[in-house]
Amino acid sequence: MLAVGLGWLPANAAAYRQVTDHLLPLTLGLLLLDVHLPSVWSIGRRGLLAMGVGMTGVVLGLPLVALGFRQALPPDAWKGVGTLAGTWTGGSMNLLALRGILQTPEQMFTALMLTDTVIAYSWMALLIAVSSRAPSIDRWLHATPLAHDPPARSTPMSPRCTLRNAGWCLALALGVTLLARGLASRLPSTSLIASASGWTVLIVTTLTLSAACWRPVQRLGRCANTLGAPALYLVLAAMGAQATLQGIRFAPLWLAIGTAGAVLHGCLMLAAGRWLRLPLGLLATASQANFGGVISAPLVGAVYHERLVPIGLCLALLGNALGTYLGLVAASLSRLVLA
Repeated sequence: MLAVGLGWLPANAAAYRQVTDHLLPLTLGLLLLDVHLPSVWSIGRRGLLAMGVGMTGVVLGLPLVALGFRQALPPDAWKGVGTLAGTWTGGSMNLLALRGILQTPEQMFTALMLTDTVIAYSWMALLIAVSSRAPSIDRWLHATPLAHDPPARSTPMSPRCTLRNAGWCLALALGVTLLARGLASRLPSTSLIASASGWTVLIVTTLTLSAACWRPVQRLGRCANTLGAPALYLVLAAMGAQATLQGIRFAPLWLAIGTAGAVLHGCLMLAAGRWLRLPLGLLATASQANFGGVISAPLVGAVYHERLVPIGLCLALLGNALGTYLGLVAASLSRLVLA
């Protein structure tokens, strides 16, 4: 984005749009092959409850906050709320998916990227900082000790990424992408999904998550992630090249919305934690699985208890799987309340 803004790279180049349109579905397909949903259910009831409360706080909280800023928001602000909710219940791949589905305006997307970065890492710093007060907060929550929770099983180990496995991963992801494009071309546009590319992303997400539950496909997870990560960076760069520095002027407004949404999320997590007697460590890990991802959630969990590391990983994978769908729910709610 900076390179284009400073004139070091050409602006409005057709290659940027071609990369995002054609490579994004394939990238999502590769990354989602590494999401092992069956392992998520081994977390236990309390972990899933904590994650569910966190997701609810984001999906309901952001539209509610946006309603308070209604007079200052543009007519298509509901797309931005849905995109932000998707990345705060899933991760970067969900941010890119929803940007493609909702056709989030470029200027708004610039402000959203800045808001996501500032709020998510500030929230992570806050969760780590309050870890020193965990014993006293757990007493206020009347929390049941973490030792009573069953350990979460980690995702199954897949074989190393050989050339053969890489070929199978690419063939599977490409096949799902082509099938999704064929189906998307036959689906009508709606007020929520206005283009065939949006339908393609949504169908790829659904088909890949379904395929990832099949044991032979699970064995390709590590290799698929190895191939998908560089592709994700390339798509992020292409989207950044399409963004505009002019969108930064909208950043204070979205930062205010994001901050208020994070506060609502935190209050709901504490209220639910006291009601359900969930320990602060589990609440913090689930919260970071919402705002962060598969890297930051286990790190926050490790600050509180070593048993929370695999739980943080599994909760983040659940967010990756559901983030796109939850972002669409938040966009629909925002469109309803902001109309």
